[in-house]
Amino acid sequence: MKIKKAFLFLFLFCILFNLSYSEDLPTIRINISNEPPTLDWNLATDSTSFQIINNIMGGLTRINNENKIEANLAKSWEIDQSGKKITIKIKKVYWNDGEELIAQHFVDSWERLLNPETAADYAYFLYDIKNAKEYNLGKISNFNLVGVKALDSKTLEIILTGRKSYFVSLLSFMSTFPIRKDVIKKYNEKWIEAENIVTLGNYSLARWENHNFILLEPRNISKPKIMLIMNNNPTSTLAMFENGKLDIVDGSGIPLLEIPYLKKAGVLKTMPSFRNNYIGFNVNKPPFDDKMTRMIFARVINKRIFTQILHTVRPTNFWPPNTIPPIYRDNHYLWYEDSIQIGNMYLDSIGYENRKTFPNVKLLYPESGNNRIIAEILQNIWYETLGIMVEIEGLEWKIYLSRLDNDRPHMFRGSWIADYPHAHNFMNLFTCNSGNNETGWCNEEYDKLIKFASENYNTEESQNLYEQADEILFMEHPIIPLFYSDQIYLQSERIDNAGFTSMGIIDFNKIILKESKN
Repeated sequence: MKIKKAFLFLFLFCILFNLSYSEDLPTIRINISNEPPTLDWNLATDSTSFQIINNIMGGLTRINNENKIEANLAKSWEIDQSGKKITIKIKKVYWNDGEELIAQHFVDSWERLLNPETAADYAYFLYDIKNAKEYNLGKISNFNLVGVKALDSKTLEIILTGRKSYFVSLLSFMSTFPIRKDVIKKYNEKWIEAENIVTLGNYSLARWENHNFILLEPRNISKPKIMLIMNNNPTSTLAMFENGKLDIVDGSGIPLLEIPYLKKAGVLKTMPSFRNNYIGFNVNKPPFDDKMTRMIFARVINKRIFTQILHTVRPTNFWPPNTIPPIYRDNHYLWYEDSIQIGNMYLDSIGYENRKTFPNVKLLYPESGNNRIIAEILQNIWYETLGIMVEIEGLEWKIYLSRLDNDRPHMFRGSWIADYPHAHNFMNLFTCNSGNNETGWCNEEYDKLIKFASENYNTEESQNLYEQADEILFMEHPIIPLFYSDQIYLQSERIDNAGFTSMGIIDFNKIILKESKN
């Protein structure tokens, strides 16, 4: 039945597509599994939204192909001897409605991001700025006390709480992008709709057909249009690619069973990616408020199965990818053979000799790509090793994110890909005040280690501190790191280079159609 529905969708979509757009138009078609929850860059938290935002907007800095930081909207920056004051000069750049970019647009954005009423998950990103945390937590109400201000129309001054080796890098991330306060005030929540949104990236939002497609038009008319097609069914996505209706397909659109064939045929492409996949526990909800129970659920998993089933992943017990600076080390044992016996003995000792008396627990996952298969693997492992049947539930991406914020389950399937190429971006995720920490876990010693590591410019010492913090994560088990995953994708013969970065984002401006190549 699912296959029939997939091909019916494909048939209807192709008819609609051919009626609406001429094949003669230079348009690159790319799959996205889910509709972006929002294109408000102060509020967005997911890679689907970032994929679009990163191409219609931009930050003070950007990450180049060598994962090095370089100027983008910033013309230059200076860091004083204390390492706490950063002065940034801004380029002469214009929004797509003709208004010039000014320093105040960044101040407005950061005030909105930190404002408690905005309730932005990424507000903690700016906690390195003097009084930013205090303002966000409501301890002070005067934003003028926060260490950011426009010295003039083209100069931004930032005062940090201490030396932060990575701070200029995080200014490449979407939450820190400038905003137009006048546009938001005029259109309220509708300011992100295609007819209202004002941007300054290489592409502009032309059309947004809900649950169907998003069309982006280039500001440089020599570049092709980009059509992002929403389809979370890998079978029909692959069929569309094979029928010439898609030019680029990322890993979420590739059926798991087809990966060996696509590899053998030389069609499947891969590139390194700073991405880890994990299971998060709600540590405030029984039975996972018990650290030992979390450890049992984590350690009975022989993670080698993910390599066997998923083909292109590397199992791990660590949290930051071992390719991201400054962490690189050997792995823990991937599986402890006595874990099953110890786990069952512990469950017996706390009154669950009859496993039917164990609390009903649920694992939530986003209904896209191969997430259901991963959930079913885990469900089967826990039943076979511990005799516990975990309920699994898949939800549409937007609903899934909402559930994590408002009705957090016992467990949830998560993944994290670097916002900027530094271990701090991974380790900071599980600090007490992180808006993206969905586990509810808080450990003061962990937070101290992260703080000290972030202030240390000695790579070896910083690495040691992050490793100590990672060991706390491993022993406390608020999460189960599962596997690192490379970026896998397909590209049509029309494409020279798909433009993927190590952060899993496609830079549309770097995609070149072969027939338009100079």
